[in-house]
Amino acid sequence: MINATLIQQLKQSNISKDGPKTSARVQEIWKAASAADKQTVCDLAGSAKATVYRVFKTGGVSAKLAIAIAQVMQVDPLYLTGEAEERGSYSVAAATALLSRLGYDKLLIEQDKAQRRAQREAARQQKEAAAEAAQEAAPAPEAANEKPAAAAKEAPSSEIVTSEDLFVLFKSLEIRAKAGIPQAKELLRQIKLLLLGDM
Repeated sequence: MINATLIQQLKQSNISKDGPKTSARVQEIWKAASAADKQTVCDLAGSAKATVYRVFKTGGVSAKLAIAIAQVMQVDPLYLTGEAEERGSYSVAAATALLSRLGYDKLLIEQDKAQRRAQREAARQQKEAAAEAAQEAAPAPEAANEKPAAAAKEAPSSEIVTSEDLFVLFKSLEIRAKAGIPQAKELLRQIKLLLLGDM
């Protein structure tokens, strides 16, 4: 597809090779088109509808208008200029060949570069989005390290755990809770309730 940025940089000079054919063909195609398609042509070309009606009278069509009409209405642009006898169908290759013949190679190269940049940027954004989605779907580090409740070991014997050991364990639990680990927060809350609650 040839974008609006390129189309609107094309000259407005007449490229028709047969005025009466251009006039009749553009008129026929335009009258059969939907209102939405007509508006799309005008938006692509950056032209008013009056410019199209002028083609009916003069038989002269600019590259800007010929490419826009051909692209939206799906006809061979050479049919509009009177160079082809068959209506055919639109192809980027045919439109590009016509523009190249008219001396628009530099604009075509610029559009090609812009499209490649846009594709690279879209691929980069897609890759980043996929990486973010994978990161969100991955379990949190603390959750990944947790063992199932069924596999939990029994509490060690209180005879071999000293009060100093219990103090170190309690401080480490406080640190983990401050770090925002939900399980540590809940466990610390339960221990405090147990120690400070009614017995």
